[in-house]
Amino acid sequence: LRVGLNSSGLGIIPQTQDQVIAGDVERSRTHKVKAVFIVGMNDGVFPTIHKDEGFLGDNDRKALKQKGIELAKGSLEALYEDNFSIYKAFTTSEEKLFLSYISSNIDGASLRPSILINKIKKIFSKLKEESDILEIQDEILIQNLTFDELINNLSKYRDGEKIDKKWFQIYNFYNNNDEWKNKLQSAVEALNYTNKPDKITKENIDKLYGKTLNTTVSRLEQYKSCPFSYYLKYGLKVNDDDEFKVKPLDTGNFMHDVIDTFFKTVREQGLKIKEIEETKVEEIINEIVEDKLSLGKNYILTSTDKYKVLTRRLKRVILKSIKYILESLKQSDFDVFGTEIEFKKGKEYEPITLQLEDGKKVEITGKIDRIDLAQTEDGNYIRIIDYKSSVKNIDLNEVVAGLQIQLLTYLDATCKIEEMMPAGVLYFSLIDPVIKANKYMDDEQIEQEIKKKFKMNGLILADVKVVKMMDKNLESGQSSIIPAYIDKEGNLSKKSNAITKDQFEDLQKYTTKIIKEISEEILSGKIDIEPYYNIKNKKTPCDYCQYKTICQFKPGENKNNYNYISKKEKEEILEDIKQRKD
Repeated sequence: LRVGLNSSGLGIIPQTQDQVIAGDVERSRTHKVKAVFIVGMNDGVFPTIHKDEGFLGDNDRKALKQKGIELAKGSLEALYEDNFSIYKAFTTSEEKLFLSYISSNIDGASLRPSILINKIKKIFSKLKEESDILEIQDEILIQNLTFDELINNLSKYRDGEKIDKKWFQIYNFYNNNDEWKNKLQSAVEALNYTNKPDKITKENIDKLYGKTLNTTVSRLEQYKSCPFSYYLKYGLKVNDDDEFKVKPLDTGNFMHDVIDTFFKTVREQGLKIKEIEETKVEEIINEIVEDKLSLGKNYILTSTDKYKVLTRRLKRVILKSIKYILESLKQSDFDVFGTEIEFKKGKEYEPITLQLEDGKKVEITGKIDRIDLAQTEDGNYIRIIDYKSSVKNIDLNEVVAGLQIQLLTYLDATCKIEEMMPAGVLYFSLIDPVIKANKYMDDEQIEQEIKKKFKMNGLILADVKVVKMMDKNLESGQSSIIPAYIDKEGNLSKKSNAITKDQFEDLQKYTTKIIKEISEEILSGKIDIEPYYNIKNKKTPCDYCQYKTICQFKPGENKNNYNYISKKEKEEILEDIKQRKD
């Protein structure tokens, strides 16, 4: 006690005549000063919100206190102390009191002022509130701060705003100053920076692609998705390091492979697709899956218990998908014409070749998951089926933009080679559906709900005869297999996603035209950072792009902008295509 009293002092002489003391409201106990600045007066901060009572609540502390056991202060005492601290902060100043609060945090989220701000405004009705956000004042102070203000004004001048003439004199001051000249030049270069890439030179284009652009439809769609990402992926071949994990592409390829092998096995064993029993299907699928898993390329699927569980789920999805694929074929007059049919030298069909300007050409290779054929007295009809590991539909707005032209390209090429007529282009989803059920639904109703999830999406021919060939059970109402609806009069309703034979031909011609346009853009060296933005579903490739850190695309900055895809109605789009197909 003696040592403590000897060390204490009644007061401290100020170390300087003018000084600023900074401290926390709760801990600062200072003498009277001329001016006090209270910063950060925001709701929940000043005064503090005391929500956490601790392991023992206020009532617990009160009960223990009555028993003679006193613990640390609870939230109520903390609130009283806060109010006392606030009173001390407001009454310490002898001449001036400045109160301030922030309008937003570092993430840009807006923040509310403290309730004390409104109370003081009511007490002092003539009090004037000023903001450095609402009205930024240019001031010439020390060199560092003035330099920052100069850069802000140069930025405004670049954007076409008028600035005070004094800033040109200040610019000359820094430009003629050896210490600041290089920093100023760097700052000006940064102001004029744009992330827009230059065109690839003709010499480098020839080195990259030669006279023939060898590509696939999905790559052309990637270019229309964003030219710069196409250049990085297929021009410079920039890719992430391989990781030892299962990706969506791996599972999709595995399921495609199993389904293709299933159809080949059925043909080799001389079985009839429309008569095969479910137990036989399961037996064949199990054998195929076990065989595929023994291959080195699928090692990852059996490497850990986690991936073994995933493999069992994939098998379940494949079995369920095959069940509804076969069911849709049994209810149809269409037969499987071929699976995994390739457009490639030495395969079923030669690559699709189109002549371009300047003597160059584009050669497209690819693979069709399935082609179905139906023979009639009027001629033969084909439909292209594409398996997807997610639910997908054809968006004609994206077709016009060149983002969804794969199935139409294959349809056009196959129709020309085989001299057949188009019946449709459809997506079949390889999914494990979850349905909304209730306790009153029986097994048959549940089965119908599951079946709806496997309904194919896409475009079909607006011909009732052909539609009924794709769904023999359809007399009226909605089809459970294809996107068709027949009204009471026996006509195709507008609810159907159907187009006429002429409209199919227009789409096929337009697809050829847009392939040429995309190919010519690629060979011209254009690699703009211009990702699409689908206004209808608010979709953009930037959400999942692996090259975001390279392109630094930010809408509205550096003159960056999206390639917006309109949301026109089907009839309007088809009319536009009719005009633009040639």
